[in-house]
Amino acid sequence: MDNQLAEKPRTVALAVNLLWASLAIGFAKIPLDLPSLAAVPSPGIVWPVVILLLAFICFVIFKISSGRNWARITFLILFLIGLVTAVPTLASEFARAPVVGILSIVQGIVQGYAMYLVFTNPGKTWFQKKATAPGP
Repeated sequence: MDNQLAEKPRTVALAVNLLWASLAIGFAKIPLDLPSLAAVPSPGIVWPVVILLLAFICFVIFKISSGRNWARITFLILFLIGLVTAVPTLASEFARAPVVGILSIVQGIVQGYAMYLVFTNPGKTWFQKKATAPGP
C-alpha cells in the first residue's frame, strides 16, 4: 500500500477532532437544559439508554479514527437520522433555551462538516484503501 495512503490524512484527523468536539458540545448542553431533562418521563430508563448511546458513539468515533469504513457509514446514518429528528426539536429548544438551540445548530454543522471530510478525498480514498487492505 502507498505510504501516503497508509498514514491518516489530516482531513480525517480533523474530522475525528470535530466529532469529539461535537460530543463535548452535547455535554455542554446538558446543564443548560436541565429543567426539561428533569421532566423526562421514566428517567430510570432514559438515562441508561443515553449512556449506552454515548458509549456507542465514542466507540464509532474511535473506529473512524482507526480507518474503519463501516464506522464512517454508521456515523453518517446516525447523523441523517439525527437531522430528521432535530428539525422538530430545534423549535422547542429555541423556545425554552435559545443557547441550547444555537448549540444544537453548531453541533449539526460540526458533524456535517466532519462527515464531508471523511466522505471526500483524501479521506474517502484512505477509508477505501483501509477497507480493501489485506490484514489480520
